[in-house]
Amino acid sequence: MTTLRLSKLIALAVGFSALNGFAADSGLRFLNEYSIPTDTTFQQVKFGGLSGIAWDQQKNVYYSISDARNTPAEGVARFYTLKIDVNDKGINRVDILSMKELTDEQGLSFKTQEVDGESLALTPDKKNLLWTSELGSPLRLSSLDGKLIKDYADKVPAWYNAGGDLKKAPEGLRNGLTFESSTVTPSGKFVYIAAESALKQDGNISTTVSSSPVRILKYTVQSDGSVGELVGEFIYNVDPIPQVTKHGVNDNGLAEMLAISDDKLLITERAGRNASEGFNDFDFTIKTYLADVSQASNIKGEKSLNAIEKKNLLQPVSKKMLIDFNDYTKAPDCIEAMTFGPLINGKKSLLFVSDNNFQPYQANKFFVFVDDNGVLN
Repeated sequence: MTTLRLSKLIALAVGFSALNGFAADSGLRFLNEYSIPTDTTFQQVKFGGLSGIAWDQQKNVYYSISDARNTPAEGVARFYTLKIDVNDKGINRVDILSMKELTDEQGLSFKTQEVDGESLALTPDKKNLLWTSELGSPLRLSSLDGKLIKDYADKVPAWYNAGGDLKKAPEGLRNGLTFESSTVTPSGKFVYIAAESALKQDGNISTTVSSSPVRILKYTVQSDGSVGELVGEFIYNVDPIPQVTKHGVNDNGLAEMLAISDDKLLITERAGRNASEGFNDFDFTIKTYLADVSQASNIKGEKSLNAIEKKNLLQPVSKKMLIDFNDYTKAPDCIEAMTFGPLINGKKSLLFVSDNNFQPYQANKFFVFVDDNGVLN
């Protein structure tokens, strides 16, 4: 097994000690930030596009999916196995242990622009991976060798138009704002998935003055990752755009989820904006919330929020901010992945990873927090 020791490539794991401290009043303590240059390669392929991460506690390794779309510039659809050395000082080193291509059921490469891996979750039996895609089927099950086991496109209600022509369809998901996140609950009973922004028939994307009603879907799941019944759909209101730019793109969306129980989720929102003319530089605002679906209205089977009687009585998913990354780093970058890590002095750790989008002005960044007050229990 080839191992690239990135510590030899990087002189310093960047930690902003002056900014270290507690995330708001949550009890989550920031340790450090570790950066891998965007020009890093592994097996002659660019290392990057990290859009989801899952920790295998038994093996103490991490699986991280890349959003590469099988293009010459980005490479094949794939995921990595990583070794991350973490202690009470933070992340010391990240090693790339392996890279596996994600393939179809015959073991063949997906076509160009057929998949866009955005999140992955380890199945309860730790033998397979559930992963979401912004292109094609929104939810798939693959082995740890990368081979497709099952496509679960038929589990998503028809009015999402998942995998359809999103640009022309009057209803359903929006192009580029489809399924971005997934998580399996610690009990192994459920899997959650969510799109980045609202369905067209439910409402608008976030603006500077309004939030966006994103649907979170909850399914039963078996130990091997077989997805069962859709048991819930809940509305989560993504914040308004926190900061605008005169140079073009401004947005905010649901980037990732991490279950801490059957009903409680950590949800990361990512807002991006052009920092200069053209698409050659971006700034980001990243916030992570503690969300609870237990008291939220279950709108399972409802095609449109606007068709629901007494819509004003709908209860959205509750949320409480835990982390504003601008308090702890000068440049949070495009954070799209989070997972638990090993215990640090008996306390849970929480890791975040950014997607470098294969851009020279970005980097693969890793961040780690420690839960000193047990808010993640």
